[in-house]
Amino acid sequence: MLHSGKPHGTFRSAVVPLFVSLALHGLVFLFLWFWPTRTRSPMLAIESTRITLDTCVLDSGSPILLPERGLPPDMLDQDVNATLAPQLEDIPKPQKRPVPVSDSSTENRIGNGNEIGDENGPQGGSLFPLPTTANSVVYVLDRSLTMGIDRKLDFARRELIASLRQLPATVRFQVIDYNDFAESLVVDGRRDLLPAEPAIVDKAVSFLLTLEAAGATNHFAALCRGLDLHPDVLYFLTDADDLKPEVISAVARRNRGTVIHTIELTRLRTPHPQGLLAQLARNNGGTYRQVALGD
Repeated sequence: MLHSGKPHGTFRSAVVPLFVSLALHGLVFLFLWFWPTRTRSPMLAIESTRITLDTCVLDSGSPILLPERGLPPDMLDQDVNATLAPQLEDIPKPQKRPVPVSDSSTENRIGNGNEIGDENGPQGGSLFPLPTTANSVVYVLDRSLTMGIDRKLDFARRELIASLRQLPATVRFQVIDYNDFAESLVVDGRRDLLPAEPAIVDKAVSFLLTLEAAGATNHFAALCRGLDLHPDVLYFLTDADDLKPEVISAVARRNRGTVIHTIELTRLRTPHPQGLLAQLARNNGGTYRQVALGD
């Protein structure tokens, strides 16, 4: 029995092209596999470097420049190498500024007392000129916290100490310092009016040097304590013109003939004679003084 050869021819004709296709694809794959994929990065080359500096020449003979200062003679010894030594400059000395005091237009003269001063300004104690007819005096000194500003307490203390040292021995005195509370000077157990003897005055000075500015202010308590001693003259020094009208009225009712002089330490340059401190002085036969301190 004979078989037809057509199927064999069809299989052969299909295998040959497939084999050729696979061979070609293999060659392409091998070609791509071995093809170089890395590329060389470009090289950065610096051919040349040039740095240019602008120079500046100063003419030493220019009138704008300051002349060179030499060293002091005691540093120019033959063994001293002054080539790298620093140049010394003079430091100006600070000048003392006089304390400005209000002129006579803001105050009246006190009794028969004379101001103590010279052409350069008031000397110590001139804030408290005592009339020659006075036999007793009380100093009421504010030492609250604000008295530490502009060194007002130091200024008041200096003036008060100078005034104490000028008191005649026949005059009796007392010092009352106050902030929230009022305290009298206690010497040998006494807190009343004290004789202005040198030993007593020295103890008062030692006490004043220990005072520090602190606390608030209780003006009325301090004025009452001073008036209870019934002095001829009372000096009331503070930096706060914050009295109340009812306090001024109460002081006038309590007063039994004491002349009250008020002194205000302030930064203000313009006088204000209509303030309550000025009113307190006028209502009690005294005078008001304003002293400007600070810048």
